[in-house]
Amino acid sequence: MALDRTDIACGFVARLDKVGAKKATKELAAFLVDQRLHSQVEDILVDISKEYAQVHGIIDAEARTAFPLSDDLKKDLMERVKQSTGAKTVILHEEIDRNLLGGVIVSAPDMELDLSLKTKLVKLRA
Repeated sequence: MALDRTDIACGFVARLDKVGAKKATKELAAFLVDQRLHSQVEDILVDISKEYAQVHGIIDAEARTAFPLSDDLKKDLMERVKQSTGAKTVILHEEIDRNLLGGVIVSAPDMELDLSLKTKLVKLRA
């Protein structure tokens, strides 16, 4: 019975949580060699990363801003993303966007929070 990459990723994350990283990694490496899946290692690692994030409630969010965010503002934004998505952990990637006049636009899976100055001005004009 052949396992697909998703099955391998799910199995690895379950073993990782049960026996720890060192043992689970050794088992995965042995399995990949035994099943001659070494050519798919990069894809399998991407699948494992996605599965781990899903199981542990980790999401990536992007904050586009005109200027660097303060630490307090980053914490506030991460809390808002957690509340909106139900995530346990938010990894916030900050991108400086000189096209923004001010404010911030936060994007995460299944949500977008637009607190940009442009959007606020458009709403005032309407």
